[in-house]
Amino acid sequence: MTHMHTSRMRKTRTTTRHKTHRPSAGKERITVSLSREKVRFLKAHSRERGAPSVCAYVERLVADVQARTELETLGARTTLYYDSLSAREIEELSAWGELGESALATGEE
Repeated sequence: MTHMHTSRMRKTRTTTRHKTHRPSAGKERITVSLSREKVRFLKAHSRERGAPSVCAYVERLVADVQARTELETLGARTTLYYDSLSAREIEELSAWGELGESALATGEE
């Protein structure tokens, strides 16, 4: 009788141990092949930067590049907007800016 109980326990453990690991919600697993030099770099720098893992460090690097790209896009759109303004619109915006500056200066005194 004891043998049967132990067998069932082992079987249950084995079954649960081999379940497929699901990544956290909102994350997706990818596989990337890098040179040994790049892997050593990532491991060393992730430790130096206090990242909990190489994966977290790579995620941070990608987020930094993504943020930089979004800023560049915003800057380009802003430049396009101001380049498209007529001389009259530029004068009007400048007048509003001066009015705002004077109101701020008055409020600080």
